Amino acid sequence: MRLLQTYFVVIAYPVCVDDSGDPTGLSAIARSLSDEIGPFRRTLLNSSRARAGLPLIPDAQIEVLRRLFPDKWVSPTVLGRQLGLARPTVSNLVVAMERSGLVSRRADEADARSTKVGLTDLAREQLHVYDSAAEGLLTSILRDLTPAEQGTLRDALPLLGHIRTALERGEDATVNAPSGPGNA
Repeated sequence: MRLLQTYFVVIAYPVCVDDSGDPTGLSAIARSLSDEIGPFRRTLLNSSRARAGLPLIPDAQIEVLRRLFPDKWVSPTVLGRQLGLARPTVSNLVVAMERSGLVSRRADEADARSTKVGLTDLAREQLHVYDSAAEGLLTSILRDLTPAEQGTLRDALPLLGHIRTALERGEDATVNAPSGPGNA
C-alpha cells in the first residue's frame, strides 16, 4: 500500500526539493519519478511473483518475455537492439531461458543461417499467472484510494506511456507531451 501511495504522490503531488535553477519544477518531478519507478516496478514484480508462487526470473529475462509476448518470433540481434543489450548478453539470456523452458529457437524462414526466438507455452502460462496476480494485487490496493486519487492515477497512465515511448525512441527534453487533462 505504501509503495502505491508513494507512486501516486509522486505523480499527482511532486516532492518539493530545491529547484531554484528550474522555475517550472520539472527537475523535481523528474527526480521523483526516476526515484520511484524502479523500486515500484521491482516491488510489484517480486510481490506478484510471490503471490502467484512463480519462480524467480531475472528482470532481463522478464523484459525478453514481454518483447516476445504473445507470439512474436524475433532474432537475438533484434532483441538486443530493442533492449539495448550487447550480443553476448542476449546470447547468454536466450541460452539460460531455453534451458529453463521459457523460449525456443527455430530457423529463420527467410534466412536459414539465422535463428529466431519465441515463447514456449510454459512462458505464456507464467506470464498469464503473473499478470493475473499483479492485477489482483494492484486492484486490492487501488480500492483503498479515494475516487479522486483513482481518477488522478487513471489520468496519469497515458502520460507514463508517452514518457516510456519517448524513452524507447531515445528522445530527450524536446518531446512534446500529448494534449489532455492537465496539459496545455
